[in-house]
Amino acid sequence: MLETLKIRNLAVIDQAEVDFAQGLNILSGETGAGKSIVIEAISLLLGSRASTELVRTGCDEAVVEGVFNLERLPGIRARLVELGLCEQGDEAPAELLIKRTVNRSGRHRILINGELATLGNLQALCEGLVDLCSQHEHQSLIKPATQLDLLDRYGNLMKQRDAVSAAYAEVRALKAEAEKLSQDESARLKRLDFLRFQIDELRTAGLAPGEDSKLQQEKTLLQSAQVRLQAIEQARVLIEESEDGNTLQTLQMAIQRLGTLVSADERARPLVEGLERALAEVEEVSLSLNRYAKSVDLDPARLEQVQERLSLIADLRRKYGESVETMLSQLSELESEFDSLTHSEQRLGEIEASLEKSATQLKALCAKLSDARTKVSGRLADAVTVELRELNMGDARFAIELVSIAGDLAACSASGADQIQFVVQTNRGETARPLGKIASGGELSRLMLAIRRVIADRGGIGVYLFDEIDAGMGGQTAFQVGRKLKSVASHNQVICITHLPQVASFADHHLVVRKSAQGKRTMTEIVSLAASDKKLRQEELARMLGGPVLTRKSLENAAELMEMARK
Repeated sequence: MLETLKIRNLAVIDQAEVDFAQGLNILSGETGAGKSIVIEAISLLLGSRASTELVRTGCDEAVVEGVFNLERLPGIRARLVELGLCEQGDEAPAELLIKRTVNRSGRHRILINGELATLGNLQALCEGLVDLCSQHEHQSLIKPATQLDLLDRYGNLMKQRDAVSAAYAEVRALKAEAEKLSQDESARLKRLDFLRFQIDELRTAGLAPGEDSKLQQEKTLLQSAQVRLQAIEQARVLIEESEDGNTLQTLQMAIQRLGTLVSADERARPLVEGLERALAEVEEVSLSLNRYAKSVDLDPARLEQVQERLSLIADLRRKYGESVETMLSQLSELESEFDSLTHSEQRLGEIEASLEKSATQLKALCAKLSDARTKVSGRLADAVTVELRELNMGDARFAIELVSIAGDLAACSASGADQIQFVVQTNRGETARPLGKIASGGELSRLMLAIRRVIADRGGIGVYLFDEIDAGMGGQTAFQVGRKLKSVASHNQVICITHLPQVASFADHHLVVRKSAQGKRTMTEIVSLAASDKKLRQEELARMLGGPVLTRKSLENAAELMEMARK
């Protein structure tokens, strides 16, 4: 459900924060007060295109934020993981925070639970989160895909449909593999020759993991052999053979000189011992230098071999990857493809056998789903027709035209093999027409409400948003619309914008949109009428009944409406 909506600098709304509740939320207010801006704000949260014209005059940007509770919507929580907006394995969040910033410069921004997201991600995430119902937003209801979804939800057929979807995916995968193996024979042979060349080239190279880095280190050592020997010899001479006095001789002489001092003053002994330790360290370094010099390899032939090997690896790198490990992985893939093409005829036969079996299973599952839909469609049609009668469309007849083509594999899809169309006969003696061809906005609105009333307890939708679908109605019909909305709200959160007091009298949570002039600017505010404050609710209903001047009669009529709605 939608818990909170925050709006800043959007059209005529300077700043507003709206808290919605479970049940039926009613928004009322004078025409032009800004109720449509609330719809615009929610539409932005769902992924509608943002226009810079929405930014309030004199402001640089408009901001809309919404908080949705996801406890009853596990599907939306799963999408957060699928879209990379929540880490796999982490506990899916219980809330969804969406923030959209519309900048006058055109630099818009979307944040989902604090993470930057694209418009495509937002649209994919919010699909089915809010069902927007209005006289001008019925396009989804006339789409065959939507009609199939409604039918399957009503009949609890989603498990059967998932089985069809899985079987369809398997058939598609087998078809793709069969087509790949059935490619032109000459092309297959050419590919085999090319693969054979690449495999031979990599195998002949005899690459080993990490070989390139080891060779590079060896090359560095071989190239620096002469320089290293010169450094060793210079250090050795300074320690052992310098004509001006080498280090060993100097230390030995110093020890002898201090030795005479010790006989006279015992305190000088630590000095002698320190020099003796230094002499031992220098002698050890001298021995190590000699050993290191013997280990230095002056081998021009080996250097040439290493350079040639590195040159070969560099040539292969341009063809097969940046490292030896990548080349070895590429070799494995090439060998796998070569093996697959070599045994393609045998594999093709196996795949075709599997494809035939899977296709038979898919057609059977589609046929079973079609039979179930046929049985359910009659019940759904009857249920919607009953709802239409209660909405004062007594002569209306709702029907579902369902055509199964499950025997044709080409007609099977992830959603089955049925062609569907919702039709309605609005008046006795008239021809039933598709939903999209209903002329009366009032009739279409009531039909939309009837369908949603029938399927409201089937789950899958987070919020139902009704935008003045009661336009053109009045009297008893309007009261019945309010009662139906209240019924839908017993299973789902409903947000309804209305001008009719008959509808508003059923509110669990009533919000009033008010417009006022402050200085040279028009300001819009959204005020919540506490459910416990009957006086404020009564006055708002009286205003809706009789205009801004409240009379005793309008207040009495409002009180009567509230009493009737409670029955």
